[in-house]
Amino acid sequence: MLVILIAGAFFVFGAYGWFLKKQARVLSGMANPHFPYRDYSAQELEKMWPQDGYASVPTTRTPEQTHALFLENLKKGDLTAAVECCFRKGDWEEMKGGLENIKKNGKLNLMTSDLENIKQEMLLDSVATYSYLGTLKGEKGTNLMEFIKNSEGVWLIKCFLPCLFYWF
Repeated sequence: MLVILIAGAFFVFGAYGWFLKKQARVLSGMANPHFPYRDYSAQELEKMWPQDGYASVPTTRTPEQTHALFLENLKKGDLTAAVECCFRKGDWEEMKGGLENIKKNGKLNLMTSDLENIKQEMLLDSVATYSYLGTLKGEKGTNLMEFIKNSEGVWLIKCFLPCLFYWF
């Protein structure tokens, strides 16, 4: 009798844990809200939330051109131009603050030289990833720079802030 009671308790707690996990998936939009709360397939998710909204927009500035413009402005020491030319408007303040900290710490030249050579890792219709070697405490390590195409066909640097902390 005790074994049946323990097995029943495990079943109830296991089912409750499964239910909570599925509800979290439902709330995040990744699973169907009706029992048995089946996870959506990649195709269903793509239909519901297309990720390549600007895939069909013709490119007017490539990731390489954005990268070159970013480096050119950094070498001139014009952090405002470096941020405003190459990042999404909503990221300008945060990125400029990060670059100012790097400049204040005397590592802007190191960062610029690290960013001289980028290598394409992935290039899709509206997202791209490039790698470069960054210097941390005298050691070289691979970092990534992500780009995203905007509605005008200009590729902008999407993710770079975590990399900025590399030079602090």
